Amino acid sequence: MTDRRAHSVTTAMTAEVQVPFKYTIIHGGDPSRRSAAQRARTRSLSLMGLVFETTVMTADGFHLSFTESSFGRNSLEIILDLGKKVGEVEIFGQVEWYERRATAAGHCFIVGVGFVDLPADSQALLRDFLKQCQLLNR
Repeated sequence: MTDRRAHSVTTAMTAEVQVPFKYTIIHGGDPSRRSAAQRARTRSLSLMGLVFETTVMTADGFHLSFTESSFGRNSLEIILDLGKKVGEVEIFGQVEWYERRATAAGHCFIVGVGFVDLPADSQALLRDFLKQCQLLNR
């Protein structure tokens, strides 16, 4: 399989689904420093990452992406709830982009998270879940 085909298969494994998840922000320079768990829902989910919406970019003084040093990057410990059949899947990620959008209530942020070193068993569970989502949306 060529790289181009592998990329198109991975890209095709995207679903516009609202999956509940919890995330904890882990300090990029000191992994013992963590925020309290936050709750959110995905807007979209793929084998490469997820997109979600939030009203704030910080939790407990931690920015979703950056450390207080402009050179540091924070990580996210994510626990996706894929339902009764699959259960919870723990994944690590980093914010790759975010965008502030105006809303009727003020503003929100759309956040794109890329998964980091997704374990094979988690990837298999996620792949099966995404296939089921695609079958249901046909």
